Amino acid sequence: MAVLKSKRKPSKFEVFHHLYKLRREITDLLLRDFGYSFPKEEKRLSKRFGNRPFEDLSDTEKAHWERLKARWEAFDDWFVKDERTVIIDCLREITKHVFIANSIYPQYYEELVQRRLHQDEALGQCFRLIQELQYAIEVLPVDVNAYTRFAEMVQDEVNLIKAWRKSDNRLKPLVDRATSDTDPVVSGTNFANCNNNGNCNNNNASNSNGVRPDFDTTV
Repeated sequence: MAVLKSKRKPSKFEVFHHLYKLRREITDLLLRDFGYSFPKEEKRLSKRFGNRPFEDLSDTEKAHWERLKARWEAFDDWFVKDERTVIIDCLREITKHVFIANSIYPQYYEELVQRRLHQDEALGQCFRLIQELQYAIEVLPVDVNAYTRFAEMVQDEVNLIKAWRKSDNRLKPLVDRATSDTDPVVSGTNFANCNNNGNCNNNNASNSNGVRPDFDTTV
């Protein structure tokens, strides 16, 4: 029987599929310099002062004009490039941790923890990406409304990773069972320090080095 889409749990493949889409969309944004254009801002600056020649401006207006131009030139010279580098790093880090987490199929508790840590790292980089995009929007003279869909896409990726992480809870009983099955074997072998060549000794059996101690029992 088919399951309604609204009740279907996201698969980890949706995490990858959406991540690829997110990277493509944001890469296109970066190639367009976040929608910032210095020539466009220069025309807007001229219009702000009534399209009058610089020589016709008052001293106060000239000082204001120069400050605005210096600010927009800085956007073009270094700010856009710097933000582009940071955002590319966020996208690469998200992808790296998602792939590492997916490469770990936990057989032991420690592996389950490692997988969870990489999922958490991916989530952290998603939130870092949202903050960097938000900062670029606030600083650059661009259309804020054009950025709404990017924020929504990143949030969708966050939700997918969280759902993937939550689905890993089903692995915990299997890992716990595997751990409980192997622990007694390891402890019994080390009890009298017997090795594969037949040599045995009591390995200081009177202290905690040779005996599996019960530290929970009170005397």
